[in-house]
Amino acid sequence: MCRGMRLHFLCIIVVTLVLLLSCGGSKCVSDVVGEKIPLRYSSLLSIVECDGYTVVDVKNPWGKGLLQRYLLVPRDSVIPQSLPQGRLLRTPLEKSIVFSGVHASLFEELGMSNAVSGVCDAEFVYSPAVTEGLVAGAIVDCGSSLNVNREKVMEVSPEAIFVLPYENGGYGKLENMPYTLVECADYMENSPLGCAEWMRFYGRLLGKGIESDSLFAAVCREYESLCRLASGASERPTLMCELKGSSAWYVPGGESTMGRMYHDAGADYIFSSYKVSGSVPLSYEIILDKAAEADIWLVKYNSTVDLTKASLLEDFSGYGLFRPFREGRIYACNTRRNRIFESASFHPERLLKELVALFHPELLVDYETEFYEKMH
Repeated sequence: MCRGMRLHFLCIIVVTLVLLLSCGGSKCVSDVVGEKIPLRYSSLLSIVECDGYTVVDVKNPWGKGLLQRYLLVPRDSVIPQSLPQGRLLRTPLEKSIVFSGVHASLFEELGMSNAVSGVCDAEFVYSPAVTEGLVAGAIVDCGSSLNVNREKVMEVSPEAIFVLPYENGGYGKLENMPYTLVECADYMENSPLGCAEWMRFYGRLLGKGIESDSLFAAVCREYESLCRLASGASERPTLMCELKGSSAWYVPGGESTMGRMYHDAGADYIFSSYKVSGSVPLSYEIILDKAAEADIWLVKYNSTVDLTKASLLEDFSGYGLFRPFREGRIYACNTRRNRIFESASFHPERLLKELVALFHPELLVDYETEFYEKMH
């Protein structure tokens, strides 16, 4: 082979390697020919409408490339012969297993509760339609998301299983089963509206693309209006959040959806300097050093009994050293009674309104809290 030809082939190899590396070894959205749907806030999704199918790419939140590619083909049409590589799903979905009450609630809002055939962690699913289905036996309890009941999953024989991905995590028993996993990385978005925009993907899976687009547009309008309202506040209270766990005190990172929402609601979130999109484990000593003089303390917990300041001290006496404890400015949400997670994920405007009212009561004088109550 002559020197010129060797150089030519070397250039081809180099270009190929660059393309592969830039996509993390996965297909890039650039290899799809179609109309790209403009997404306003999501940093992890790409949706392209092609001739006879839709391509949805889910980016890897923890590295380069794709977490997964989905090919959505209408159930009543012929599967195109020129489909790119990806996981095929016929839409609208008719049989699904859902791992999270958050997504079950969206199914319900879009009028597609009938597409939920099974759930995991049923005790944490509060969608009325799903709980009624569980009682009636129309929806199968597939056990814990950490220890899925294979027999129950096989009984459902789902077209899709909506799972929550974790960094370096797997799906255990599900990995060897012949069902498509829809990896719901919405919680890894770095803004509340980025997370909410995933309804446009889920809506297309359920044959409700137009409805989910319209719903998201309404959510954006309300959220953005509340942001403008909060930005006009004269002061920004300092904010701490959550409670000490057995090994660490987990707080939302500054680039998480909650960290962003605290900012949007007009608070100076004390842990915003931790630039991560997930939770940050901190020691009690670090929390005390940074947040001892906070103005407001927000707490979420799940219990059959409401927490009080006295019960907090019984659990851990160190809570008494924080100024919001001493001055009675702790606001708590018992998630067993209040559907804050189901609401906030796809309707962040509802929680934002509550936070604005807590941080700046003068801006929303007649607001009555839906999620948080003052702890006594």
